Amino acid sequence: MSRINDELLNKILLTIIAFILFIILVGTIYALAVRKKNTPQNLIAQGKAVSLMSPSDTDEVSYYELGTIRVSTAKADSEEGGSIMILSPWLAYPAGDTVFFEEISRKSGTIKGIFQAYFSARTKNQLLTETEEKIVNVIMDEINADMALGKISSIYFTDYLFLE
Repeated sequence: MSRINDELLNKILLTIIAFILFIILVGTIYALAVRKKNTPQNLIAQGKAVSLMSPSDTDEVSYYELGTIRVSTAKADSEEGGSIMILSPWLAYPAGDTVFFEEISRKSGTIKGIFQAYFSARTKNQLLTETEEKIVNVIMDEINADMALGKISSIYFTDYLFLE
């Protein structure tokens, strides 16, 4: 009798484990499918956003890509939460300055933090009403204050969009 109960208990446990694994698999697939809907590439394909061309290096200026930064803006009084914003900034610096490039590369996490702090402290409406020149100048001043071996000359965005 004990052997029959052990076999039944093993079958029940294996069924429960299989069910849990199935739920995890379905949840993972669903999460991946939902997450891909709000990528910049999908928004561009849907016509909800425009992607600018990345800047090209010249003899005088090179560009450092920080990658995609996702930021939650400050919430406005009428909102429950802030808007989600996607940024892809490029930093312009003197071409051939490998020492400064290494400093930018080493401090890229801090630089991303400067972008996140700036955009998360402002509401969507504030960011939409500020000029790009003002935004670039404020962020550039903060970044350059943290640099010791050179200065960035400008900031360009290939992605600058709000997710809905």
